[in-house]
Amino acid sequence: MSTERHDSDRATRDDDQERYTHEEAAELDESAFDGGSVGRRTFLSVAAATGVALAVPSTVSATVEHDALTERAAFAVNATPDDYEVPVVITFEGGVPATFEAAYTDPDWDVDDQTAPPTAVTRTEPTAAAHAHLDADELDSVLDEFGDDIEGVGYSPGANPWWHLEDPYADGVFPPVEESRDWLSYEESVQGIRYLEEEVSPDRINCYSIGQSPGWNNQFTGDNPDPSDVYVAEVTNDVNDEASFAEKEKVVYSLNIHGDERAGTEAGCRIIEDIARGEAPDFEDLLDDIVLLFLFTNPDGWVSRKPETEIPWVAGHDWNFQRGNASGLDTNRQYPTMGWTDPSFWPAEPEDTPDVRPDDPEGRGYQEMVPDALAIVEHFRAYDNVEFLCDYHGMYTADHMVFNLETNAPFTHDKTHDLDEVSIQIGEAMAKEWGSVETEPLASDIMEAGETEYGAPFLPEGDSYEGLLDWGTIYDSLSYQVTGAFLGWAGQPGAFGGLGAVTVAPEVIISNHFGSAIKEWKPYWSRHYATAYRLSMREYARMTAAETDATVGTGGQDTAYVTSETLTRRSADLSHTDESPGQGRGPGRGRATAVQHRHETIQSGPSGRASVDTSAVESSHSLFVHFRGLDDATEGTVRLHNPAGNVVRELDLAERADPTATDVPGHDFEDWFVRRPEGGDWRVEVDADADVDVQLTRLDSEDEHPDPEEVLGYEQREYVVNPVQFFADLEPYVEDGAMDEMSVHHVSRGRLLRGNSGQRHYDKLVVSHDDGIDDSRYIEAIEAFVETGGDLVLTDSGVNLLGTLDVGDAAQLSGDDVSDIEVQFANLEDRDFDHDFLAGIRPRQQEMWKGSQLGYTTGVDQPATVVDEDAFQGAGGEVAGTIGGEGVGAGRLTAGDSEINVLGSALPPAQQTELHPFGMGDYAVSFMGHTLLCNALGFEQRRYVAGELVGSYGEIR
Repeated sequence: MSTERHDSDRATRDDDQERYTHEEAAELDESAFDGGSVGRRTFLSVAAATGVALAVPSTVSATVEHDALTERAAFAVNATPDDYEVPVVITFEGGVPATFEAAYTDPDWDVDDQTAPPTAVTRTEPTAAAHAHLDADELDSVLDEFGDDIEGVGYSPGANPWWHLEDPYADGVFPPVEESRDWLSYEESVQGIRYLEEEVSPDRINCYSIGQSPGWNNQFTGDNPDPSDVYVAEVTNDVNDEASFAEKEKVVYSLNIHGDERAGTEAGCRIIEDIARGEAPDFEDLLDDIVLLFLFTNPDGWVSRKPETEIPWVAGHDWNFQRGNASGLDTNRQYPTMGWTDPSFWPAEPEDTPDVRPDDPEGRGYQEMVPDALAIVEHFRAYDNVEFLCDYHGMYTADHMVFNLETNAPFTHDKTHDLDEVSIQIGEAMAKEWGSVETEPLASDIMEAGETEYGAPFLPEGDSYEGLLDWGTIYDSLSYQVTGAFLGWAGQPGAFGGLGAVTVAPEVIISNHFGSAIKEWKPYWSRHYATAYRLSMREYARMTAAETDATVGTGGQDTAYVTSETLTRRSADLSHTDESPGQGRGPGRGRATAVQHRHETIQSGPSGRASVDTSAVESSHSLFVHFRGLDDATEGTVRLHNPAGNVVRELDLAERADPTATDVPGHDFEDWFVRRPEGGDWRVEVDADADVDVQLTRLDSEDEHPDPEEVLGYEQREYVVNPVQFFADLEPYVEDGAMDEMSVHHVSRGRLLRGNSGQRHYDKLVVSHDDGIDDSRYIEAIEAFVETGGDLVLTDSGVNLLGTLDVGDAAQLSGDDVSDIEVQFANLEDRDFDHDFLAGIRPRQQEMWKGSQLGYTTGVDQPATVVDEDAFQGAGGEVAGTIGGEGVGAGRLTAGDSEINVLGSALPPAQQTELHPFGMGDYAVSFMGHTLLCNALGFEQRRYVAGELVGSYGEIR
């Protein structure tokens, strides 16, 4: 009978019972609650928290009462709507009644045929029990019919039906997905891993708390707040051998940084159990050499599904997982990353955390808002040899089943190749497992899951590994970029407070939900994403254990690169630092930097559109707009108006709500950024069919550079950076040939040639700036170098030299043909994949460098220098790609046998105009940008695993 309601979306039952809102219930007499299992105070607090009409326990017929009910079970069923299905474990005194089994179990249920598990499952020993998902009416009927045989009824969420009972693990701790009752619950997982640690494999597992979450208010216990522990499970052979542990290479799996993205947890917990029991042959041979670290990153987003949890911003509590923590923050934006910091975020730097954040109007501090992130940063800095750190996510729909996202961290040559190689290995593993995304039952299960979750079936249509896996940067895959991300912090060098790890964010489809839509447990689909992530974790572990290397072959050619002080950026040059006396605050001067916050919820209704305003002033430095609740909207628009009334940003909510649109960003945490907003009233106008939360943050600064100490409470971290450090970092990997730094002065003095012999000291010359463009001796020296057969590579503003050089094809170009532009993202578009510049680059990969760790924002501020396409081709040039639709961003000119290669944006200098308390990166080229540079130089990149050449990219020219 009851399994039928799982075959489609659960229907809402007619409710003819008397219900009360919080305001109405507040006037109820205490007698209304006499004898009930839920008191008046608890009822009122739940009504206030949920904003929905709840049944008053002792005054309506649906109140469920029985001596066998635990207090928590009584709360779960009576303080929630009647159609809320409570997971309960029922113990029977004399065995499970046959009539109960006939009514509520389905012995023929099979994961291939049904959309969700049967209503109940049973066992006979050592405790006769049933686990069931029952609404109020069903539970009341069970208690009425079988009450004399029932010993107890407890609230029991989770995958393992028996984890609350005696001998809960006779059939294993974490059941296979196909046999699981639901997603793994937080308490169940903690108990299960501790059991594995203590009883099964104490020499392989250490599991312990490293800190706590902010914590929700608990409406059942009255603990306000009620924080949860952040756990780490360390898994390796001889886990308690401290010396051996420290020396081993390590791979970190962050399983649930967004609480509503469950796939990482589902895969990770089961891997831990398999390893503990010696039943993981794909990991077994690695445990002598490496450590697997499983991090349960965001417990608040996990436990939010419990009915006793208060979610202040959810009007009607839907007992759902939450993306962020109880502070209302996105848990993947609160880390101390180099480069640009959004002033509305709470970067968790444990070394000099202020007690109170200076710009917070409520006087809150970091320990109150982000204790989870603070604990994680502090704990993981204590590990040595972290090779990979993988942060497992879930997305909506996409053109591939899984993406691997390259994160916003600067990677050395060898780590860049490790990043690419591990994706290849994962793609091959997925292809071996499924062959294609169209393989059955995978294809049908994806279609069914899309229909159930989003109301529209779909199937990925990408061609990389037959639709199974593709990879690129965050922007390449999801069409947006971020700052403050966990992996951005972990990937940055240890000198800047990171771990120096190769950091990747896997994303799997149909593993997120729109807005407040209930996440339905779909074991028929979840078994596939758990398998995909198991394969992913296995390949990261194998790569951690493998001996890898990557070199650069030049054919014995020598390279010079021209550095310049105009590219160098120093913290000492900032207007608020001690090294800039008289430019910063100084004694007796008031705050030069301040932040204004405005936070409102715009409610849908007959009033139609509404707006939130802020007034920019002369000193306004930047304006940030963040939203929550957009995923609940199915139609309408959101617009940002400038003081003149013009629309400068716009979102079409109907377009966003299309679950099958793989080219539209579908994440709730949209943000807009405006640099130097003109003075006057800025207005965010919302016309939507859902409540939308709007947060406006305006940063004002009297100085050129905003002071992080006045905004965030952190002192400015010192730094000196220069993008041509890329070549110095590449030099150790060069197999043959020199790579030398040279100044404009050195070039102008003839260092490129051997006197007047006409012979060159160098075969390649790289110029990434236009310093010296007016120095005729410098330009003539470069021309002489090219005329004697040297190859020239011009990147970034160095492309401006094309307007001055009188050599080869470049002689036909003028300064008017070259333009300095700004774009939102430095993407190479309109690409010719037959061009040797693109050798080794995937069609998905467009973003040449990742802006946030160089101080660039999500606004239009990334620099590029491009050449008019008609003029370039008219001069005989080959176009490999364009930038911003405004000109050639990659291409080649010639001068006799010499090449003049152009890359319009690859190694820009850092931008210091934005808030950046944690320093800057020298460069942040993506795998694509790294490969473009090597290809433009005519180098061959060579990749080795266990001493064997597994791939080469580009050809020596």
